Amino acid sequence: MKSCRAFRTLSAVFAFIVLCVFSAAGNTLTDQSLARLAAKPPVCDDVVDFVVCADPQPGGLLGTPQVFLDMLDEWNVLQPDLVMCVGDMIMGGPADVVGSMWDEFLGNVGKLQVPFFPTAGNHDVNPEPAVMSTYEERVSPFYYSVVRGNSEFIVLNTEEPGNPDGFSPSQRKWLEKTLAASKARHIFIFLHVPLFRGNWARDWQHMEDLFVQYPVRVVFAGHEHLYRDWGTHKGIRYVVAGSAGGGFRTPEEEGGMFCYLWVKVRGEEVSWSVVRPGAVLPSDVVTETNVQKLHALQKILDIEEIAVHWNSTLDQKIEVRLHNPFSEEISSTFLWEIPEGWTVTPASHTFKVAPGTTEVQQCHVKTDGAFRFPSPVLQGKVEAEELVRTLELSPSLDVKPQASAPQAPGKVVLDGDLSEWSGAVPLPMLYGSSYDPAETEDLQAQARLMWDENNLYIAVEVEDNEFHQPHYGDVVWMADSVELWVEDSNWSFSLTESGPQVFLDERPDKHLDAVIDGVPLAVKRDGRRTVYEAAYPAEELPQIACRAGSVIRFSILVNDLDPSGPLTKRHYAELTPGAGAHFDCAKYFITLEAAR
Repeated sequence: MKSCRAFRTLSAVFAFIVLCVFSAAGNTLTDQSLARLAAKPPVCDDVVDFVVCADPQPGGLLGTPQVFLDMLDEWNVLQPDLVMCVGDMIMGGPADVVGSMWDEFLGNVGKLQVPFFPTAGNHDVNPEPAVMSTYEERVSPFYYSVVRGNSEFIVLNTEEPGNPDGFSPSQRKWLEKTLAASKARHIFIFLHVPLFRGNWARDWQHMEDLFVQYPVRVVFAGHEHLYRDWGTHKGIRYVVAGSAGGGFRTPEEEGGMFCYLWVKVRGEEVSWSVVRPGAVLPSDVVTETNVQKLHALQKILDIEEIAVHWNSTLDQKIEVRLHNPFSEEISSTFLWEIPEGWTVTPASHTFKVAPGTTEVQQCHVKTDGAFRFPSPVLQGKVEAEELVRTLELSPSLDVKPQASAPQAPGKVVLDGDLSEWSGAVPLPMLYGSSYDPAETEDLQAQARLMWDENNLYIAVEVEDNEFHQPHYGDVVWMADSVELWVEDSNWSFSLTESGPQVFLDERPDKHLDAVIDGVPLAVKRDGRRTVYEAAYPAEELPQIACRAGSVIRFSILVNDLDPSGPLTKRHYAELTPGAGAHFDCAKYFITLEAAR
């Protein structure tokens, strides 16, 4: 035990030194946590227990999720050495709003009896200087390190203004010095956005090249609101830590669950369990490898896709295919779940498929009038000895609505006056959440698209009984605004108190989460009517080609919040159902047509 006592003394001294450095900046949450850490030295350097949680943010302006409050109670019972949170602790917004959010969050975390170390998330900060300073003065430095026992915990900042695809030179320099000075046998990295999930060569290879020189064991991230063990690369394990209250859109078998990680360091060994409040699960409960296997199995039942004009009837035969990837024959019956307005014959399909083969059957699909979602769903189960459990399959009829965007007749002036848009057919938003398209007094919306060789133009017309948009930045979706998806990019339009705003949430070639100036937007309001008119330059949509014959995938929704009623909670109208679920929604296939 001599080595444990010696390390305990050194650890306490180190924590005291770090505490003095941070305390000079003020009494932040991190200062308080460092004080707690120093006051209770580890029993032995070889034993460290810590919690990792992610995204405990509320679903509205205020109101810490109950599941996160339950976690705080559990941590007070379990007494880990420290809790590491990888970001998004509040909903966020302008400086005059975030103060009360931090009041609530810090008040709740203040009841925790163990150190709590935060990481800045995209909801916690934004480019507004006052918001950034609030975080530094009340919550934490943007990057720092903490030592406990034989382990060092390094917190990084993925939310630096002007550095969307990596880390600033100053942060990188600090990281290099911190790693070089570390005496820890285990180093753990904490960041909000899992940059290792995107463009590895651009966003992460330089980080891995640095980390492999040191005993970096695990990189923990958040942001995705799911738990996923991404596996090990060059000795470093990568993990997305789940959701501690911020909700999720992913099914449980793909990591969609409220949970936190209980990590144990025992000498040279590092392991963890996934803990749902009241339940402990193994670390491999959801792995990227197994999710990809599941996705592949879900595709063994395949329905031929149907292209149909958005306002046309449908009457055609299609193929249904069942592939058997197993080493034994599979036999199963699938039944159509048929919505009102649709007819599918036959209503069921019975397959008997030999190993390694595919059986094809036909069915006839009709609509009573113009095609509308939801489309029919084919449901059934497959059983095989090679499966851990019964495989449930429920693919929807793969309907791809078609529309067109004309070439602009001339110069398009962005002024909210759509007189030059007469050739663009308006696409009405007929679906939504807590939205009835028949209730036109509350909300109705439609979108149009045009193009020229330099731009994709998008116009959105909204009729709304009350306009309300007090926010800006990432959280404009909580009030009146537009969200749209072009191919695999996600954007929003809004009219904030500071004027029109375009926000880029994501596009394939960059992680941004920021207000941008590269897409001009005009917003014109006249009574109940609001018109958003934008021009996307080619460089902002590198994944599409602005030329005749190109086809782009597109969906859009309009958010509405009416403090005076009739609906006082956020609701929205969608072009395609599920648009609020972001990239998983059905999309229109828009053909760019040449000038006539």
